[in-house]
Amino acid sequence: MQDPAFSRTLLDWYDKYGRDLPWRRTKDPYAIWLSEIILQQTRIAQGLAYWQRFMERFPDVESLAAASEDEVLRLWEGLGYYSRGRNLLAAARQIAARGSFPDSVAEIRALKGVGDYTAAAIGSIAFGLPVAVVDGNVYRVLARYFGLERPVGTTAAKKEFTALAQSLLPAERPGDFNQALMDFGAMQCTPASPVCLTCPLAGNCEALRSGRTNRLPVRRKRPLHASAGSTTSISAARAKPPSGGAAPAISGKVSGNRTRKKIPFRTSPGWSC
Repeated sequence: MQDPAFSRTLLDWYDKYGRDLPWRRTKDPYAIWLSEIILQQTRIAQGLAYWQRFMERFPDVESLAAASEDEVLRLWEGLGYYSRGRNLLAAARQIAARGSFPDSVAEIRALKGVGDYTAAAIGSIAFGLPVAVVDGNVYRVLARYFGLERPVGTTAAKKEFTALAQSLLPAERPGDFNQALMDFGAMQCTPASPVCLTCPLAGNCEALRSGRTNRLPVRRKRPLHASAGSTTSISAARAKPPSGGAAPAISGKVSGNRTRKKIPFRTSPGWSC
């Protein structure tokens, strides 16, 4: 399902309100990969300082690969999930051994500690690869906008939402689109009390139109009291109301030609809200 208006509106919103983070000011795959690993199950407010420390101590993958495990874990101390620190070092050594950072999703996915989400994020942001990410924010935004009631956390939902996100992905800005979806879910289309009044997608949002904002996305543990086959599909998810909706009235810091709103964290299988 292609929806150019959705993608264009989301990117316009991101250009004005996307979070200004240091790893977004570079295309260095090492810096981007490091941020994604550190922010697995970690809030941005906490992870930012660790990313800065690692970048200062290990400015490139070669210096990290040459470090001892004790040295890496000392810098990692306080983040928890120490297997992530060990995986970080192991992956750095994989990259150093091959001589360059892998530039395909399959090769990135083969790095220690990298899953589907992280591989897609790194590939799209660092290399412009046209691959969509799916995290908690993406599930929420797409479920609400398209009115999808398939319970998230299931194999069927992952397949459906991944296909939908992929169909919406603009070829010219895949990394920005992925980050826009994540920021939009963290800042505008939040789990509780979404800011629908100023949402630029409100005019076409099926959850808002049908009064299901608080019900979507449906969680797997929540029983669906409906007959088989009644789960909303993408192709028949909604009848579109007229487009519209005002841009979110959020003030923020101006950085270049982009207005930024500082929001401390996001929810995802990679980044913790």
